[in-house]
Amino acid sequence: MQTPSRKYEPLHIGDLTAQVPLIQGGMGVGVSLGGLAGAVAKEGGVGIISSAQIGYLDPDFEKDPKECNLRAIGVEYRKAREIAGEGNGIVGFNIMVALRYYEEYVREAARVGAELIISGAGLPTNLPKYVEGTDTKIAPIVSSEKSAQVILRYWEKNITARRTWW
Repeated sequence: MQTPSRKYEPLHIGDLTAQVPLIQGGMGVGVSLGGLAGAVAKEGGVGIISSAQIGYLDPDFEKDPKECNLRAIGVEYRKAREIAGEGNGIVGFNIMVALRYYEEYVREAARVGAELIISGAGLPTNLPKYVEGTDTKIAPIVSSEKSAQVILRYWEKNITARRTWW
């Protein structure tokens, strides 16, 4: 990749740094998997894996999509990290609140080492609880200032763990 002629400031998310301030969007059902996320992170950006039907290529997907998706979270994260190389960029997940097994997918992504979880398509009110005890950073996607205020007030009132979320 050619070095951009314009110098950009790095993006800092807590103790994480993306030298290239670019977040690749999570596009579902096989578009944003480990290959794309790893390539973005390798160049110093934030590579995002979509958890939406992430395990669709598994031969058992029709029988047990939940388990296939849970397995694929680890497979795709490891693939992205291998492509990116340790210390390059940030690799994370886009996990929609509207997904049927949202909590399990968030917990699995944090367990396998995701550096960041971006979450929208609903209010991710329990997101901090689901990543508690990990180094995973969280970023809600909101459609308005009011939504952001609601989420942050809820977290302040109901989430007892004191940690850096972002």
